Amino acid sequence: MIQPSITVHQFPPFLQMQPSPFGLKLETWLRMRGIPYDIQMSFTKAGPKNKIPFANIDGEVIGDSEIIIDRVQRMTGCNGDTALNDQQKAKGILIRRMVEEHLYFVLMHSRWIDDTGWDIFGPLVFSHIPSLIRPIISRKIRKMVLRNLMSQGISRHSNAEIYAKGDADIRALSALLGDADYFLGEQPDVADASAYGLLANILYAPLESPLCETLRECRNLIDFCDRMRADVWPDSPRGGGE
Repeated sequence: MIQPSITVHQFPPFLQMQPSPFGLKLETWLRMRGIPYDIQMSFTKAGPKNKIPFANIDGEVIGDSEIIIDRVQRMTGCNGDTALNDQQKAKGILIRRMVEEHLYFVLMHSRWIDDTGWDIFGPLVFSHIPSLIRPIISRKIRKMVLRNLMSQGISRHSNAEIYAKGDADIRALSALLGDADYFLGEQPDVADASAYGLLANILYAPLESPLCETLRECRNLIDFCDRMRADVWPDSPRGGGE
């Protein structure tokens, strides 16, 4: 198996864990597959798609967690979904799309726009900014995030409507998981890393929201997160807090 040199660029763990669901997904998948990598943490250095995480793989800088995982799979031959049938693979894609392209934006709203979440999240995410200019920078970036979420569509709804959408997503994940340990089979796959990246950021981060209340009602998802944290992140709180 070819072993590429991989450096993952991430946000610092200012929520007592990796605060980016995509960053946590990427590291979780690399750990699941036993692929070594280095970490560089930064708030400001963005990759080729102007997003974090990104990775330097054998000198090539690549953005987007899904594209990074696909590249590493092809380079190493470490493709965990080869044992899955077409229906399982399709289910995995649907799980990732729901988590990464819908539930993620509900989480973003809960952190950046809902005042209850912002009152805790804001001081944490901008704690590295000098206090004199911190209010100016935080207001500017919060407005930028609101514009993005309005363009995406989620923040055009009321808080109650937004959290109802998140509630439905979480309960759908719970129904899909059922009594199984993992979403697609006996071993965790990319869909599990994706689900864990977001659910762990709801369950373990020191932020309360209606998403937390819903997740706590889904015992199988809590067990799933605890299992993933114990199996994949036994040595580091970055993967799910203390």
